[in-house]
Amino acid sequence: MRSSVLHIVVAAGSGSRFGAEVPKQFCYLNGLPVLMHTVNALRRCDDGDIVVVLSDSMVTYWKELCDKHGFDTPDIVIGGASRWRSVRNAIECKGKNAEIISVHDGARPLLSQNLITRLISEVRAGHDAVIPVIPVTDSIRRVDVSGENVAVDRKPYFAVQTPQVFDGTVLRKAYSKPESPLFTDDASVVESIGVKVTLTEGEPTNIKITHPLDLAIAEAILNNIKK
Repeated sequence: MRSSVLHIVVAAGSGSRFGAEVPKQFCYLNGLPVLMHTVNALRRCDDGDIVVVLSDSMVTYWKELCDKHGFDTPDIVIGGASRWRSVRNAIECKGKNAEIISVHDGARPLLSQNLITRLISEVRAGHDAVIPVIPVTDSIRRVDVSGENVAVDRKPYFAVQTPQVFDGTVLRKAYSKPESPLFTDDASVVESIGVKVTLTEGEPTNIKITHPLDLAIAEAILNNIKK
């Protein structure tokens, strides 16, 4: 019997760095809002349930977009004041019984079927926490509190992507603990309760829409995939 899976799509952020009139997850990419591409990618990848986490102020606008495009929205959970609280809300509302839980950025619309299937398979094989990473290719310099900087060897460093996939019991236990400013992602939350995080190869095309230029890059990737 296959393990039950819940995909949490975190899309409650305002996207202030993006600089558009609407949050980046609602900006258009090849004729559809970014968030719809993200949801569609998960729907193609696995038969698990999907929940979208939105801020209360975004729900009406999202539903209007769904009506406009004839898009069937997944269940919606209202997010919190931080990403940690948004994920916790989703776990408490929809993830109480899921055996495997993935957490994915709403602004990563290019998730492949191969990647999510591989991540879930690794958790099913016994790993408690599996996250995709890619090598850092830029040169890195470390700046200390005084402003002094020094070159750092980039070989030991990796950039972290989503979805991050977890054993459901482990993730629920981790999110039952208090929030900490040291939490940068879900992997750091489970790591705080002593759980080993397993790294697996991510995908260079699994980009996060952060700046307007990223939309053009995502469009080029999508158009290349369709060829």
